[in-house]
Amino acid sequence: MADFLQILVAATAAGSIYGLVALAYLLILRPTGIINFAAGEWATVGAFTGVVLLTAQEPIGFSLPYAVALPLLVGFMALFGWATERLAVRPLVERGAPVLSPVLALLGLLIVYREGVSLIFGPGNFFSPYPFGFRGFSIGPFAGTPQSFYIIFSTLGVFACVWVFFERTVWGKAFAATALNRRAAALMGINLRRVTAMSFAAGAAAAGLAGLLLSPNTSAHYLMGLPLAIKGFSALVIGGVGRVEGALLGGFVLALAERLTVRYAPIASTFAEAVPLILLIAFLVFRPTGLLKPRE
Repeated sequence: MADFLQILVAATAAGSIYGLVALAYLLILRPTGIINFAAGEWATVGAFTGVVLLTAQEPIGFSLPYAVALPLLVGFMALFGWATERLAVRPLVERGAPVLSPVLALLGLLIVYREGVSLIFGPGNFFSPYPFGFRGFSIGPFAGTPQSFYIIFSTLGVFACVWVFFERTVWGKAFAATALNRRAAALMGINLRRVTAMSFAAGAAAAGLAGLLLSPNTSAHYLMGLPLAIKGFSALVIGGVGRVEGALLGGFVLALAERLTVRYAPIASTFAEAVPLILLIAFLVFRPTGLLKPRE
């Protein structure tokens, strides 16, 4: 039983990371209809930004306190997402390009981000420090590392804030209205440019936070983005594209399936990498709405 509870804590922490990446997809997809497959690379940029801010690692590092570095990273990633929308997406939208054009542009930027990180930092692994150390920690029968519980509670806080934003604020209603009908939303006075820019900024901040939370455990590496992009998108489909809480639920389900496969399935652990794709295909075929159906 203790072994299963440890697996549950680890799976919940991993699912939180997948949920944040899924949220990065959702925050952009919901008001714009654009699927940003560069979300995983945004997590990579966030991980390396954390390394720069928190350590004295070459080629550049500032060794800032975690409480200072965290808001700086979130602000930088929001600016990074806004710049991506302003330079790569808005010109296409304003010229009346097909919806697929921004998706292809963002796929191209995926390569640019990856190669840019590789050019600056090289192919090595970089670790940001654990904010609460690595000693054993438990809450009742649930045992894990302090980082695991920090990831879980940070992610729950982020999702709570996003849920309140969408359900209880005027700007959240503007996002929902834009998602339903962009033309009608514009006629009602909603600034579509501002909504789109805010969605990219928020999506980049969520993905960057996921990269920062993950980097102490698995390191920051220039190839870390693609697996996160696949798992985040799979989590979004599993949980339900139309619901904020669905992104988090999908991340938990996906991570638990991965961990149970690695621990108990009589196959090599490397085959667990196929779990996200198998679940993604299964949900697309048998339940395309995900576990949580969109609200009417």
